[in-house]
Amino acid sequence: MAVLISLACSAALAAPESYGAKGIYPVYESGGQWLIFDKNPGSRQSAWLSIPQRYLVIGSNGSGIFWIARDSASYGGACRQSQPLSLRTALLKGPRSLVGHPIIGIHVPLGFSLKGSRAVFRALNNAASDPVYQGLYPALDAKTVEEIKQGLVSVDFSTAVFDQSSTYSGPKPQIQTVIDFAAKIPVNGLMKSSVLVTESTVANKTWRCLREADGSSLAGGCAMMPRKLMAETDLLQFVSYDPAGDGHPFLFAYTKQTPLWGNERWGFILGPDGPRVFLMDAMDIRCREGF
Repeated sequence: MAVLISLACSAALAAPESYGAKGIYPVYESGGQWLIFDKNPGSRQSAWLSIPQRYLVIGSNGSGIFWIARDSASYGGACRQSQPLSLRTALLKGPRSLVGHPIIGIHVPLGFSLKGSRAVFRALNNAASDPVYQGLYPALDAKTVEEIKQGLVSVDFSTAVFDQSSTYSGPKPQIQTVIDFAAKIPVNGLMKSSVLVTESTVANKTWRCLREADGSSLAGGCAMMPRKLMAETDLLQFVSYDPAGDGHPFLFAYTKQTPLWGNERWGFILGPDGPRVFLMDAMDIRCREGF
């Protein structure tokens, strides 16, 4: 599991890397087949999408070892100037019933085995509620103000309504924040850890974040979840996968039922300093521009 553990512990993934970096690809189901689209043709990663390469595929029910059965040209993975691209596509074979709905494939050595694995898989149900929001509201409010001051988001204050009773120095813009998703998940270094998907609105600006919480406090900042294809959070489902079972989990979000505008795949690393996004991708079936 060394390849997975090294990725989960890497502090360098503060922003999404190039498609296929470190041998990590979204896996989509199309036409009854499980596919990886090569969106970087000609790159050195392309060798990872040929026979007899192996992948650890993580899905809605668990994980399994898959292999590339063949590759061919296919449409549906990406567009350029609103026209579908013909991409090299790798067809995966393996224990589908163990994995459920496919989410992500991680390239592993040919001799890789799950025998003796201590990995922990969790399908996460949404536990967002008024008590959760009330407990986290002070921390979310303060963090949002901090992120605006740091320039994380650009707000047009000419249209903002200000809270003159603010205890902050100077007037504070009125902030509306909702928690669309919440789930508890063990993270090494946090006592009462959970993950949140929040939506904040200030003046003319709305943005969505994946966040980590430790009880009533926040751990780190916002891992942005932009809506390039406009998928609402309630269309996303979430699972976690801890490769060594020691509190260094991945978090994955995915669309299980294809929206009109295309499927999505998200990947995050969770840690005591907050979440980091390492994958965001879409299979744009209507040939609008994706991520």
